[in-house]
Amino acid sequence: MLISHHHKFAFVHVPKTGGSSVAYSLWKFADHTGNYWANRWLAKIGIHVNHYAPYRLRKFRPHTPADELRRNLPAGTYESLFTFAFVRNPWDLLVSYYHFLRDAEGHSKHVSHRRRRTARLPDFEAYVRYEIGRGKISQTRMVTDRRGQVIVNFLGRYESLDTDFDHACRCIGIDASLGQANASTRGDYRDYYTDRLAALVRDHFAEDIERFGYEFAGPDVAAAPPFCRAA
Repeated sequence: MLISHHHKFAFVHVPKTGGSSVAYSLWKFADHTGNYWANRWLAKIGIHVNHYAPYRLRKFRPHTPADELRRNLPAGTYESLFTFAFVRNPWDLLVSYYHFLRDAEGHSKHVSHRRRRTARLPDFEAYVRYEIGRGKISQTRMVTDRRGQVIVNFLGRYESLDTDFDHACRCIGIDASLGQANASTRGDYRDYYTDRLAALVRDHFAEDIERFGYEFAGPDVAAAPPFCRAA
């Protein structure tokens, strides 16, 4: 989550969709509320969220859903911002999570717990079944309100991250170049799946798959353009 009240944007960071690269590239344009004295004090006692500061100084979790952000800003403030996020093919996203958790030493206690659990699993299929059992991953919930309506102005794709990031920057009115953070080197995500496992993911993540137009083979980007919400 990055916000700039000066540049009038909010980036909703959906996990494992290239958001670290986006955040790194936009960091100099964002409001750095961690420098606010109350937020520094809270951080010292392990509290990294502050929804009660003056609204321009409020601090949010890195992966705050759009609806939570909207509910914790004054009326009309969220709508005054250009809001955007990126989504990713769910089959590919799970492979990315799997490798991230296997190499996530030094991250938060929550991630460390998942990392230890993932390290004990025998293979990728066991990991997928573990994540499905947790029921925590949902890209839809990150960008919709309680009625299921998308509430970000622009929803780009990991598969066309460079082009869609450039579009977001033009909408904001800034000049930024997309860096690369948390880049991974691995094979084609489809090689990780049996037909049965791919079908299991399709059933569990049906909402994300249908809403964002994904298929196991990957989206036809020309046929499945980024989502733009009418102003």
